[in-house]
Amino acid sequence: MMRVLHATTELFPWVKTGGLADVAAALPEALGEMGIDTRTIVPGFPAIMAALENRASIYEVHGLFATATTRILYGHLPDRKTAVYVVDSPALFQRPGDPYSHPQGGDWNDNLLRFAVLGWAAAKLAGGELDRQWRADVLHVHDWHPALAHAYLSETWPPVKTVFTIHNIDYPGRFPPHDYGRLGLPHWLAAPYGPLEFFGDLCFLKAGILLAHRVTTVSPTYADEITRGRFGGGLDGVVRARGDRLVGILNGVDYRTWDPRHDTHLPCAYDPHSLAGKTACRAHLRRHFSLTENASEPIFVVISRLNWQKGLDLVVDAAETIVASGAQLVVIGSGEGHLEWQFRQLQDRFPRQVGVHIGYSVPLAHLSMAGGDALLMPSRHEPCGLTQLYAKRYGTLPVVQSVGGLADTVAPQTGFIFDEHFTSLADVVQHVTYVHRHQARWQHMMLTAMAQDFGWENSAREYLRVYRELQG
Repeated sequence: MMRVLHATTELFPWVKTGGLADVAAALPEALGEMGIDTRTIVPGFPAIMAALENRASIYEVHGLFATATTRILYGHLPDRKTAVYVVDSPALFQRPGDPYSHPQGGDWNDNLLRFAVLGWAAAKLAGGELDRQWRADVLHVHDWHPALAHAYLSETWPPVKTVFTIHNIDYPGRFPPHDYGRLGLPHWLAAPYGPLEFFGDLCFLKAGILLAHRVTTVSPTYADEITRGRFGGGLDGVVRARGDRLVGILNGVDYRTWDPRHDTHLPCAYDPHSLAGKTACRAHLRRHFSLTENASEPIFVVISRLNWQKGLDLVVDAAETIVASGAQLVVIGSGEGHLEWQFRQLQDRFPRQVGVHIGYSVPLAHLSMAGGDALLMPSRHEPCGLTQLYAKRYGTLPVVQSVGGLADTVAPQTGFIFDEHFTSLADVVQHVTYVHRHQARWQHMMLTAMAQDFGWENSAREYLRVYRELQG
């Protein structure tokens, strides 16, 4: 039986800031269902420690990188079949805020050491040094945070094959070099032009790209985009150097969570054969935000971080067009302060046509996905995107820019695609509203979208193919 260890900082639903958490949660489970002995190593963040069941300490070390006691725990998390290892280092991980920054904003100033410890633990565990009963055939590292695992594996024998997945190249894990001596790594790795050196700093993502046996990213189009300057974040040359070892594998959807047939957050279930539940969800959504209830025009929904990269300023610009057409807009999310303020202003001006919830609410996100007619997701760049895939299953047609995974997953038969350099979002909104008035055409697009299968089984097979190629 092949043994695969996944290393990640996020794991849905316990620790989540973006799509990484969804992938890291679903992919190991999908591989496990295929008969792969799959396990995951995560930091001991408060939510993980609170949920961990049947825990056992398998390793303990004192003074690792001049930190306090670190233990490696083995156990399980609720409703998961695959096992987890937890890096229990309270001084590093038992903190308020999100995984990377403190509650007042700004990254923790010891993040280099925090995530170096995760990389060290992942490497030593994969190599069989921490759990004498288990050793990995493949170590699969997700994003920059555990990427130093590749460096710590350099002296492991027999070698462990490694896969490094870039979830978003815009987050490179870049640090000043003054603490490098605390990491216990050879100096050549951080020397000029070395795998870790990046314009005088240390760059975890660069090390992962250059030291892994195989590099993947989360959609085929994004794999091509990051080899070019516009989307490469300054690392496009590094990615091009591994071009023969780079593959884009589209993320999947966990339909146990995102499916209107059994979504417990909805007032009514529905499926392609019975859409009455979607009509009921639409009515509930309007009532929640006190929107006009007898409107026949579409509801446009946004479920997103509110920032420039996600193209939410384009939604602000198109809002008056939406309102003028008689359609409605629902926005769920938080982010840049000026965008939050602009959406609140829109709600104040058009209280019967615009509903805004600043923050994230799981029940409200699911209700919006089901009650909406069209999802606005005009990201300027998007490695894969999952929200547009969720929307399809709920019969809510995506409106996206032709970038990254959005270009790979949305076609004219199942959504609306544009390029802001040629077409404004306001023009696309008018077209969507026109199509919506032709109910036979709209329903055909809905049913086609709902029938598409983006489940994890297909994506897991692609990853399994990569693992087997590495094993020869």
